[in-house]
Amino acid sequence: MVSTFDREVECIMDKQEVRCKGVPRYCEYFVKWKGLPESEGNWEKEESLWWYKNIIEAFK
Repeated sequence: MVSTFDREVECIMDKQEVRCKGVPRYCEYFVKWKGLPESEGNWEKEESLWWYKNIIEAFK
């Protein structure tokens, strides 16, 4: 199993706000991982990308 911390973020490509009834809203970012094709990117919760806060700020 590969976790977020086993890979390095190359860039943030998109942002979405997730809203579900009965669940607090949260943001997810589509992450392009360094050394992997864009098709291998995935959506990650903002809280799981705390280490890459500077990349998120640059995206905003």
